[in-house]
This record gives sequence, C-alpha cells and structure tokens, in this order.
Amino acid sequence: MTWTEFVARYRATEVALQAYVNGLPLWVNVWRAWMFFIFTAGVAFVLWKPEARWLAATMIVSLVAYNLVSMFSGVGRFPSIAFVLLWTPLAVYFARRRGHLSIRRRFDRVYATWLTVALATLCVSLVFDAYNVAYSLIGGVP
Repeated sequence: MTWTEFVARYRATEVALQAYVNGLPLWVNVWRAWMFFIFTAGVAFVLWKPEARWLAATMIVSLVAYNLVSMFSGVGRFPSIAFVLLWTPLAVYFARRRGHLSIRRRFDRVYATWLTVALATLCVSLVFDAYNVAYSLIGGVP
C-alpha cells in the first residue's frame, strides 16, 4: 500500500466512522460529548500537571489508533479495543496518582476534582468499550 493509498483509505474510514457515529443513539453521542468536554478541560492543567499531559497524549494516540483499527477491521464495535488497551493503563495511573495529590491552593482543589471526574469518566467509558469489544468478538461482527 502506497502512502497515497493509505491516506485515501484513512480518509474513507473517517467518513464511514462519521456515518456510524451519526447513526448511534442520542444518549451515546451525549456521552461522547461529555467525554470530550471533560478530557478537553484537562488542557487547563497541561502546563502544570503530568496527569493532564498523559490524558492529552493518550487521547490523541487512542483516536488515531481507533481510526487505524477501524481502517483494517471495519467500522463498528471492535475498534473500541484501541480505547481498552490505551485507557486502561491511564485509568490505573489516575487512580494511583489521585491519592498523592498535594492540595494547597484552590487550583489544586479544582485539579483534584477534575482528575476525579476524568477518572470516573474513563472507568465508565472502559465498561462500554469492553462491552463493545466482547460483543464484537462473540457476535463475529466488526
């Protein structure tokens, strides 16, 4: 596969993914919007907090990985494997770091709250993603 063919296939996959997302139930897209809001809010802490930097990096890598898995396995539930593989270690990291945060200022309290909400969001999302992967493997569908 040439670079041009790869890029064309990647773009076609993005179009198919958007069509797939548009067909999802409203509650799923509301959940996706919540995740985007919470994860993007971490940008406010990126310069000062390593957890926010790890979330930003993991978000970017996992979205690209999701698209790549979709590109090679088909659009559907199975590409959620990218999130399961990349977000599980992030959730463990957040859970371990949460108890060691220094809370001296208001900024630290806001950050600790954001981290707790981000961790809860990650955990709920991981349950959905694990279900999607299991459904795909058991059902034999993408």
